[in-house]
Amino acid sequence: MKPLREHIDELIADKISGQISAEDDALLTKYIGTDESVRLQWEQSLAAVALYKATQQGSNINEKAAWNKLVEKLGAEPPTVKLKTQKFRWLVAASILVPLLLVSLLWFSLSNSDMQFAQKKASKTDPIKVMLSDGTTYTIENDKGVTAGEIHFGAKSASRADQRKGTALANEVITLAIPKGKTYAIVLADGTSVKINSASVLKFPLVFSGKTREVELDGEAYLEVAKNAKPFIVKTPEMDVKVLGTKFNVNTYPGNDAQTSLIEGSVAISNNDHTKEFLIKPGQAAVKRANNLIAIENFSTDKVLSWLGGTYYFSNMPLREIVNITNRVTGEDLYITDSKIANYRFSGALEIDKPIKVLLENIKASSSQIQYTIKDGRIELY
Repeated sequence: MKPLREHIDELIADKISGQISAEDDALLTKYIGTDESVRLQWEQSLAAVALYKATQQGSNINEKAAWNKLVEKLGAEPPTVKLKTQKFRWLVAASILVPLLLVSLLWFSLSNSDMQFAQKKASKTDPIKVMLSDGTTYTIENDKGVTAGEIHFGAKSASRADQRKGTALANEVITLAIPKGKTYAIVLADGTSVKINSASVLKFPLVFSGKTREVELDGEAYLEVAKNAKPFIVKTPEMDVKVLGTKFNVNTYPGNDAQTSLIEGSVAISNNDHTKEFLIKPGQAAVKRANNLIAIENFSTDKVLSWLGGTYYFSNMPLREIVNITNRVTGEDLYITDSKIANYRFSGALEIDKPIKVLLENIKASSSQIQYTIKDGRIELY
C-alpha cells in the first residue's frame, strides 16, 4: 500500500525542519528507499531548499515579498493565525510545504528539465573500483559495498575486518580508483587515515611489511599518518613525500603544479630520482613547477583543505580551469564552445552539494559576455 501524500508531506516537513522523531525518520527513510515517487519528492524538496539558501546568501531578498509572491503563485492567502508552537506551525504548513518548494524551484529557474538532467547525470556517474593484485576488479555502486581481502568497501568509506594473519593476504596490494564526482575515505593497516578526492587513484598494501610504509597516489588526497618508527612514503608521478607521523595534503592532478601542503608535523619532499630533498614546516607547501624545480611556498590551509567540506575556491581563475575542476569534482559535462571566453577570469566558489545551476548563474552574472545552455546531459558555455 502506498503512503498517503498528506502523510509524506508532513514527514518531509518535519525532517527539513529538524523536528522529526526517530520513529518517523525511520519510516520516511523506508518510504524513500522503496517508493520511487517518494524518493523523487524528497530529492526535489532538498534541491529546492538548497537552491533557496544559496540564492539568499548571494543577494538581499525581501522575505515578505518573496512569501507573497509564492502565495500568489499557489493561489492562496497568507496565513494570519498566530501559531503558538514551532511544531504546530510545521504541521499546519505540511500540507502546502512540498508544493511551495516545487514552486520555488520554478521561481529560482531550476526547471523540471534541469531536475531530470541532474538525475540523468547521477545515474551516469562511474562506480568506484577496487582492484586486487591478480587483476580481480570489484565495483561499488550506490549503497552496495564489497569485501576485498580484509577490507569492506562501503559506498563512501572503507572499514577493516579482523586481520587474518599468516595468509597470502599479507602480500596483497589493492588499487582503489575514485571516479569523477565522488570522494572516499579509508583507514590503512597502520591506522593512517586517507580522504581521497575525485578522479584519483590510491595503491596500498593490505599489510605494511619491510622497513617502510609505502603507498602510491595519482590525483589528490588528504592524509593523517599514524605515528610509527617506519617512515611513511607517498609516491606520486611528480614527487615523493616521506614522513613519520603528520597531516598533509597532496595534489598531483594533471594540468596543475604538483603540490604537497603540510598541516602538522614535518615532511621531506624529493624528486622521483631523489637527487635533492626538501624539508617543509606546517603552513608551507612544496610546489613542483613545469620546469621540474621544487619551490617552497606558504599556503592558506582553509583554501587547500576546503575540498574536504565540498567547497572549491576560484581566485581570479580562467574559465577553462574552472570547467576542468567542475567536471572532475561533480561528474558534470561542461564544455566551452567559444574559445574567446576560455581565458576569462573569475573569483568565487563551487559547492558540490548545491545545484550546478548556482555556479553557472554566478559565472553568467560576472560577465555579460558569457551564456550557457543545458541540453541532453551537456552544459555548453559560449
